[in-house]
Amino acid sequence: MKKILQAVGVWVLIIPIAILNGGLRENVLVKLGHFPAQVLSGLILSACIFLMAYWLIPKIKHCTKRDYCIFGVLWCILTNLFDLTMILKQGLPISHFFMSYDFTQGNLWIIVVLTTLFSPIVVGQRVLKERPYPPRST
Repeated sequence: MKKILQAVGVWVLIIPIAILNGGLRENVLVKLGHFPAQVLSGLILSACIFLMAYWLIPKIKHCTKRDYCIFGVLWCILTNLFDLTMILKQGLPISHFFMSYDFTQGNLWIIVVLTTLFSPIVVGQRVLKERPYPPRST
């Protein structure tokens, strides 16, 4: 349970980065046009999520491959719940949530969501190669 709480803690640290990224998109990147702003914002956020995972996931000790998979699924669920909550808080219809998955308008939200899913898993594979736990039997 401690490992899960630590993984959730790492995810919580991503929230302010996502909010700052949204501000960057709306105040700076939008000057490039809606489509490029959406694309760049999605790529920047995805990179930030992966970097946070790369930096902090290895600090969660004694994890197995299963743990990293759980972290990824949990991050993915939390990310979608957070996004849905923000949309509903703004008084927007739930259809707006599903529209965020429409990449034809430059929205790379699906890439962001997939990044939250796979970053802990990819980083975890690297960690397990460096320090396998539990020790592999020979």
